[in-house]
Amino acid sequence: MVYIILILLGVLNIVLFIRNRSFVVRIVELKNWVNKILSGSSLELPPDPHHDDLAELRQSFVTMYTRMEESRRDMEMNYQKLQLSSLTLEEKYAQAYTLQLIQEEIARELDSNQLMKKTLDILLGVFGSKWCTIYMVNEQKSVLELKANSGFAAAPVYDKIIPVDADHLVARACRERMVFTDADEAMAQGKTSGNIAIPLSGRHNCLGVMVMENELVRIINQDLIDFAKLIAQELSLSLENAYLYDKMRRMATHDALTGVYNRMYLMNYISELFASRPQIVSVIIFDLDHFKAINDRYGHLVGDMVLKETAQLASEMLPTGILARYGGEEFVVVLPEVSADEAFDFAEKLRYAVFEHPYQTDDGRWVVVTLSGGLAGYPESSDSFEGLLQKADEALYNAKNSGRNRICRAEKTAKG
Repeated sequence: MVYIILILLGVLNIVLFIRNRSFVVRIVELKNWVNKILSGSSLELPPDPHHDDLAELRQSFVTMYTRMEESRRDMEMNYQKLQLSSLTLEEKYAQAYTLQLIQEEIARELDSNQLMKKTLDILLGVFGSKWCTIYMVNEQKSVLELKANSGFAAAPVYDKIIPVDADHLVARACRERMVFTDADEAMAQGKTSGNIAIPLSGRHNCLGVMVMENELVRIINQDLIDFAKLIAQELSLSLENAYLYDKMRRMATHDALTGVYNRMYLMNYISELFASRPQIVSVIIFDLDHFKAINDRYGHLVGDMVLKETAQLASEMLPTGILARYGGEEFVVVLPEVSADEAFDFAEKLRYAVFEHPYQTDDGRWVVVTLSGGLAGYPESSDSFEGLLQKADEALYNAKNSGRNRICRAEKTAKG
């Protein structure tokens, strides 16, 4: 075919010398088009308004090129069919063995982030994907959030946040809890790879979606899609277990009302902190002034609201360390490697922020809230964490007795 085209080009070059100017322009146009085709580029040949031999020649070239393209597409389709039928019995056994390894590997993982990372590594290896992504459902915001991504691409082709109700491959897979692929659309656009979205289905709802980009001959293979669904099923079960474990672990270490750490975690944390021999540690104990009066006047639900918003405010301002609920309306802030002067500045900013914060009841009433705090530093106030907590508590007592809505510092002593 190439030799025929080259001969025709030679004929065209001869004709260029013997025909009139308009004829030459038409031949040059045809010649350029043929050269583009030979170089592998696609160029549309404008229609020829004439009805002569050259017009017929142009049409012959177009017809020839069209048939060549159809033949190429037929060959690609036949190749794809051949690839689709290439799964042998040995490969199916390999899939079963791989699934067993996957079950053993991810079933032991109780950290959800590590679980998703391991699954992505498995998907890349088993399916030869260009990249793999896992989105998880945020039910409160009704969106799918990107949680893990791996592969050759620097970043996924999709957004980090996708609304669950969006007209999107990932969102549809989540809503309908079915596998969706854009393989047909990608093939129509001349692409060599496409995406597949596989829902992660929990017992009652969709947990998230796995997304892979694969070669089209593999992505449209039903056996591979079914295998990916099995992996998604195993991942869904493991994720539910991991979430349950995370929930139980959080219940053991966090206060149920405010969401900050509880007293048990606080004591373990500060004990381990002092075991590592820190240079300096600052501790602040604060509570809300006249909190019983707030409960009596507005009710315990408003009191709970005040505690939760105060804890959230303090957590957002916390520069380092931890915040824990010590009991009732009393909280403890532990600031490792923070000097007493820096800790005092933080405590003052927190006191002012609480006073300025708009606490409001459901019926529109404003609640004025203030706090008092006591600050102690290691090693100037005490040489042990038990003594440090005691000194901070004594400083809080002084703040209460000296008028409230203030921060008092513990005295410097050699021993706790």
